[in-house]
Amino acid sequence: MRRVLLLTLALNLAVSAAKVLVGSLTRSLAMVADGYHSLVDGLNNVAGLVITGFAYAPPDAGHPYGHRKFETAAAVLLGAGLLGVAYHVVEAAFRGVAAGARAPAVGALNWAVMLATLAINFAVAQYEARAGRRLGSAFLQADASHTRSDIYVTLGVLASFAASSAGLAWVDPVAALGIAALIAVMAVRILVGSFHTLTDRAVFPSHALSPVVLAVEDVRSCGEIRTRGGSGAVYVDLVVHVDGTMSLAAAHAVADRVEAALMRAHPEIVDVMVHVEPFP
Repeated sequence: MRRVLLLTLALNLAVSAAKVLVGSLTRSLAMVADGYHSLVDGLNNVAGLVITGFAYAPPDAGHPYGHRKFETAAAVLLGAGLLGVAYHVVEAAFRGVAAGARAPAVGALNWAVMLATLAINFAVAQYEARAGRRLGSAFLQADASHTRSDIYVTLGVLASFAASSAGLAWVDPVAALGIAALIAVMAVRILVGSFHTLTDRAVFPSHALSPVVLAVEDVRSCGEIRTRGGSGAVYVDLVVHVDGTMSLAAAHAVADRVEAALMRAHPEIVDVMVHVEPFP
């Protein structure tokens, strides 16, 4: 995960510097806004590097359930940071309109930088999404979703270049506002997903897990199935009914089989608490 974040950090800083520099020189509000957007991406990568140093630490006395919610907290910071960028872009766009900003002087360098950005964003989004699924990382998957939104932002900037070249000066601040709207939507999605994790919203409906439990040998029935956590670390609690004449050791073995069956069926499950009761 650190390798993924370090690579994306280097790419984000490079494209951010290029977009802010060229956008400032050519008076393109949309390009500068996209440059700040990429800069925030880089800062989020730094936050991810710091946070994941804690998120994957083993459980301890202070955090007996582990530290995976540190990663969810990082996703919250990512969403909040995006909202801040959206506000900044909107403010800059209205300020430019109020000042009667001239059409940007779009040249070959603008096109080259943004086309290179488009290719880099597409590659990074695919890379982060695959790594996030493989590692079960909520932060990487959130960042991949954000990077995918960057592709639409870049296309919007390219469209503003075409319009500005045709003499439509008003398109540049409008494109900047469109970028702000896309950033805000993605931020809200990330924040809502993180909110569900932090408030222990059910990850699976109970009826999705009960067939797996009932297929385990010696299980008579099950109920009170509860799940919580995030997509990469799900915790399950449930009640399993067994033959009341079973020995304690045999009932414990059934609980172990239930735990193993659930984890095989859903690898994202990291802990199962089985309460065994006699069949009524």
